[in-house]
Amino acid sequence: MGALSLYGAALRVPGIPRVVIALFACRLLAGMVSLALLLAAEDVIGGFAGAGLVAGAYAVALTFTAPVWGHVTDARGLRRSLLVATVLQALAFTVFLLVAAGEPHPALLAAAAFTVGACTPPSGAVSNSVFTGYVTGEQERKTLLALSGLLTESVFILGPLIVAGAVLLFSPLAAVLATAVISTAGALWLAGAAAVAAADRERAERPSHPDRDRFVWPPGQLRILTAIALGAVAIGAVQVTSVAHADGIGTSAGLLLAVTACGGVLGSLLYGGLRLPGSQTTHLVIALAGYGLAIATLGPEPGLALSLVLLFVIGFANGPADGIEAALVSDRATPETRARAFGLLVSANWIGFAAGSALTGYVVEHTATGSGAIVGAVAALAAVVALLERPRPARTRATGDLPSDKGAEHADS
Repeated sequence: MGALSLYGAALRVPGIPRVVIALFACRLLAGMVSLALLLAAEDVIGGFAGAGLVAGAYAVALTFTAPVWGHVTDARGLRRSLLVATVLQALAFTVFLLVAAGEPHPALLAAAAFTVGACTPPSGAVSNSVFTGYVTGEQERKTLLALSGLLTESVFILGPLIVAGAVLLFSPLAAVLATAVISTAGALWLAGAAAVAAADRERAERPSHPDRDRFVWPPGQLRILTAIALGAVAIGAVQVTSVAHADGIGTSAGLLLAVTACGGVLGSLLYGGLRLPGSQTTHLVIALAGYGLAIATLGPEPGLALSLVLLFVIGFANGPADGIEAALVSDRATPETRARAFGLLVSANWIGFAAGSALTGYVVEHTATGSGAIVGAVAALAAVVALLERPRPARTRATGDLPSDKGAEHADS
């Protein structure tokens, strides 16, 4: 079966096309919001120091509240949690726009941005729960998770273009408003999907047990999340290194990052449409190893042509990682705690990305641009080591709260 046939089979699952379309609209939030908030804050405050504080406040809030929304989703249902968060975030965006319309203190605007981040709808946890719970076919699940990663890569190309267009035609605050409208519409469209309702019904019909609302660390989950965070450190390192490297080779950072994103789109597309041998853990190890090798090659600061090739390879290797990571995290979670696991996945990525960006920025500032690539390569290697570490045998639990998914039985092989 060819790549297009595999995608066609996955999209023929009843109700899934609407989930995918809605997810794309929701994913646009990630590609737009940080830039929109940054530009709006810089326009209002008049400096990048305060604007950085505003953008950082959003990221910190999202990092620490994603698992909380995952818990709410597990406890209260996919549709209900999505609707509550969507309403709250729409109100938070309204508050941000009202505050920004005056002459606010940077701390006040940062607090408004923090609220926006804290109310981010758990669209990723909801859609991944549908892909891994409602969809029964193993190949279809893999393809849809890869498609989710493809959407993530593509919005970092399209999202900034939408923000730039809104700023050019109207104003930075219009870009924030456009972000709010797209995010709200996508989340509401997702909440109304029949597949989401079906997943909620399956959850309601599932026999309850005393540990249903208690999160239990499954075997290997912390190790996987650690590897994911280290991989995100490498991503942060690549972004900062690309920006610093652009000045040295006489090109724009936007071009370098766009090429990386294009590689990610192609890598995700091919991974979701192929039947590859080996476990998904093996696939992630190979992707991270290729990623690290390409970053290390970027260290000597090559010319423009080789830099473009290397960044495309880096994106190509990283592209499938989102889908693989979601599958690995899902396989180790019980159905009752799956959304919380996806929330922790979000946190691991954001924490790693922030740490990688900050560390690489410091290294580049005090040494050389190529040293930033070394940070990324070392982080990718550490992620591989974390994945290859053999887990300790788990003790048998009497409560039956360990993962029951078949994927968990062989994911570490």
